[in-house]
Amino acid sequence: MIDSTNVRVNNVTNKTEGLVSEIQRYSVHDGPGIRTMVFLKGCFLTCPWCCNPESKNPLPLIGYHASKCIGCKQCADICPSGAIYFDKKGMHYNRNSCTVCELCAQECPSGALRIHGKTMTVNEVMQIALRDQLFYTNSGGGVTISGGEPFYQPEFLFQLLTAFKKKGIHTAIETTGYVEWPAFEKVLDSLDFLLFDLKIFDPVKHQLVLGVDNEIILQNLIRCSEKSIPIHVRIPVIPGYTDDRENITQIARFLQPLNHIQKVHLLPYHRIGMTKYKQIGESYQLEKTELPTTEYLKKLADIMISSSLNVCIGG
Repeated sequence: MIDSTNVRVNNVTNKTEGLVSEIQRYSVHDGPGIRTMVFLKGCFLTCPWCCNPESKNPLPLIGYHASKCIGCKQCADICPSGAIYFDKKGMHYNRNSCTVCELCAQECPSGALRIHGKTMTVNEVMQIALRDQLFYTNSGGGVTISGGEPFYQPEFLFQLLTAFKKKGIHTAIETTGYVEWPAFEKVLDSLDFLLFDLKIFDPVKHQLVLGVDNEIILQNLIRCSEKSIPIHVRIPVIPGYTDDRENITQIARFLQPLNHIQKVHLLPYHRIGMTKYKQIGESYQLEKTELPTTEYLKKLADIMISSSLNVCIGG
């Protein structure tokens, strides 16, 4: 199941490297306190509502932000494969011809072209995160590793958590839980906080919508609940996919007897990531999906409360 294509050990430096989509500083929604978010590339699930499609893709790719383009044509001049050209309608980018050599993004003066996916060592990631160590100390924050799915790069994830732990930095991961248990168990000694996503309880629907079976996900959450790590469960409320009362009721009944589930977050569907799909040349399937109402979200929250779960709406 685990594809280690994007993880390698450099024989010269002997430092684990991984493919990082983005590092976002000063986050306050992904664990306690002020945090740095490290988004790794790659994911096993096919969530049609994913708000980080650039991270889901396991390979480096170029994002094009049309609103930033100044039409200087430097990208077209430097592209060795002829994947970029201009006409009266503006810039055109042929992804089928692109070799992702990164020259266009490096040359772009306005930031209209951006590389999503950079090979980094553990030390390089730490150098960025340690800039905010004072904020972590004062706020009770730390570093959260997300994706994509952080376990898509299991060894890199393990090395990152171990290194941060040695520095005394609070660690967290956000995961779909779709990983073989030995890989999950390996990181637990270096983990302080767990954000665990649950989406669809019915296994048939889970397979149909998300592309994988959910048995391993549920079993992993059970095993994690037997440890002493605080867990926040996140349920995206997506109309037509996860928002039916039966799904929420089944998840609530599953969570009720588990230990260390500190809070359940109902995350309302939003369109924040919609523009990212166009930027990376993909179509967005949920463009016409209506946002869930506050009244309906409260009804779903009541289902959780009736199962004696501590629930909140939002991050």
